[in-house]
Amino acid sequence: MKYSLFLLFFLITSCLFAQQKMVAITIDDLPFVRMNLYSSNEVIQKTDQLLTALSNQNAPVTGFVNLSKVYSSGEFDLTRFNLLRQWLDKGFDLGNHTFSHPNYNYVSYTDYISDIEKNEPMLNTLLAEYHKSLTYFRHPYLHRGNNKAKADSLIAYLHHKNYIEAPVTIDNAEWIFAAAYDSVLKTRDTKIISMVGDTYIAYMESKLKYYEQQSARLFGRNINQVLLIHANSLNADYIGGLLQMFTRNGYSFVSLETALKDKCYQTEDHFYKNGGISWLDRWAITQGKGRDFFAGEPVCPEFIMKLARVDSE
Repeated sequence: MKYSLFLLFFLITSCLFAQQKMVAITIDDLPFVRMNLYSSNEVIQKTDQLLTALSNQNAPVTGFVNLSKVYSSGEFDLTRFNLLRQWLDKGFDLGNHTFSHPNYNYVSYTDYISDIEKNEPMLNTLLAEYHKSLTYFRHPYLHRGNNKAKADSLIAYLHHKNYIEAPVTIDNAEWIFAAAYDSVLKTRDTKIISMVGDTYIAYMESKLKYYEQQSARLFGRNINQVLLIHANSLNADYIGGLLQMFTRNGYSFVSLETALKDKCYQTEDHFYKNGGISWLDRWAITQGKGRDFFAGEPVCPEFIMKLARVDSE
């Protein structure tokens, strides 16, 4: 009897522990990537497809906006702007990703701050209509500054403006898959289109397991993860499969606010180089981890690189 009770307790606690795995979905480059490849109606439909799949999985999402994308040939495009309303109508949140996606490592602090602030008036007005506020900031290219002074200046500015930095733990080459996918959609070759999509899901699962391993090695446990992907055709078609992959691996979907309650996000980050890398990698480098710590990271397949016309060198 005692053994049976112990076994039952073990099974229950094991199930509860498994349910502790959490991930926040964050999506960059709103309203949409490479909009010029598609008609306005196609982008509206693709956005709805993406958001409906997220809603169906009860996945809270924070989308990060570049308002330069709502302009076409230098003119404000209301149809493009209204794509952001689709996100808010579904109950999702929007954050600041700068106006034009500049690279902080290669522009001045003054120009970068100006670009952040250029994104604010229109976004603040829109969010106020939905009783929301502009809370999170996501660094373009995941660059926080390539020297300490520059990084500290940005951190101080964001703190002064009451922004919360949106870190990323599950970094990946999804943007390369997305470029490959856009290129093969033109061919209407359903076999290769499916091949790219299926390879994407398998690759993302290998990335998830890699960063779970890194979490365990750094913190002795799996942390609340933050996933970075983009608003694009690939995810419009495959976000359902991507979310199912996370669920299959024991994850529940939580808001960015909930994910950031994990104490791991208080870990020091002294990475001041040009690379745009995962916060897990930043923390590991700060702690002096050697090259062997990063061994085994999954790489983007060569055929995807070729389809995306990205140089692997």
